[in-house]
Amino acid sequence: MPYDTDMLEGKMTGHLSGNVGDGGLLPADAARFIPQKPPFVFVSGLIDCGETYAVTVFEVPSDCVLAAGGVLREGGITEFMAQSCAAFVGYRDFLAGRTEPSVGVLGALSRMKIDSLPPVGSKLSCRVETVGDFGGMQMFYAKVHMDGGRLVAEGRLTTSGLGNAG
Repeated sequence: MPYDTDMLEGKMTGHLSGNVGDGGLLPADAARFIPQKPPFVFVSGLIDCGETYAVTVFEVPSDCVLAAGGVLREGGITEFMAQSCAAFVGYRDFLAGRTEPSVGVLGALSRMKIDSLPPVGSKLSCRVETVGDFGGMQMFYAKVHMDGGRLVAEGRLTTSGLGNAG
């Protein structure tokens, strides 16, 4: 299901989230939940989070380091998906009282399908869902949509070291 990325504009703090636990405030600036720093931040906001899923947004800036020829390249789309997983885990860690985001690595990509390369300035949303947790390795399924709901990409990501996502 695509999400309206306009929900986030001007609303980096908002309603209390009852989905994951008390004390959650969504939407929120996702930068506080991920270890990456500018210019390598590919997630703008966390707009929803449940026990097994999260929804993030990203507006592709004109100076994006993984954009070329006026579009976000495949590496940028994949990085948005990976940082969406990190924001999900980081937010859950925050609700559990941890003050620093977990540092992890992207270990594998599978069943990846990229349908289009979004133009610079596009507003993207990503829904990540926990597929499994296997002794320090987490598997997520991610779907990226652009502006009006058009599917951009989907696939599975396996991470290591991010903590317990579900």
